[in-house]
Amino acid sequence: MAQATQGRVERALTNLGTLSLLALMVIVFVDVVGRNLFNSPLLWGTEAAEVLLALMVFVFYPVLARRAGHIVVDLIPVPRATRVAQRVLAGGVGAALFGIVALCCGRQALRSAEYGDASAILGLPTAWVLWGMTALAGLSALVFVGQALGLLGESAAPGGHGD
Repeated sequence: MAQATQGRVERALTNLGTLSLLALMVIVFVDVVGRNLFNSPLLWGTEAAEVLLALMVFVFYPVLARRAGHIVVDLIPVPRATRVAQRVLAGGVGAALFGIVALCCGRQALRSAEYGDASAILGLPTAWVLWGMTALAGLSALVFVGQALGLLGESAAPGGHGD
């Protein structure tokens, strides 16, 4: 994927995640104020918050993977000569884990679509949410594969942040 396209996708995902966080904050604020001051919470607030939270988390996974913004703990000092092996291992493990998450979410999405599951109040088909989670987890797995192969540049690789 070209650098410009990577930047646009990353920006779009970041904006979507930011908007979902903003919407989540507004819904929780309105729900708490309504519950405490008027004894009338948002009936659909919990469902909307659950969907927005899932969206926010899964949208930010590929962005964090691309930027190597995940938590890194250096327990063992690694010589510069082994940084490539470290990058390949970290990318491979990340790709495997997010691949498993994508497979599990995809399996659940198929079941949900088969049963016609929908949220209780909003009537939102849960398969849609699960398909979105599947796609974003798959994208995260692809980003980790790109890191393992060294396709995303040194600044996005573990250990490439100027230690």
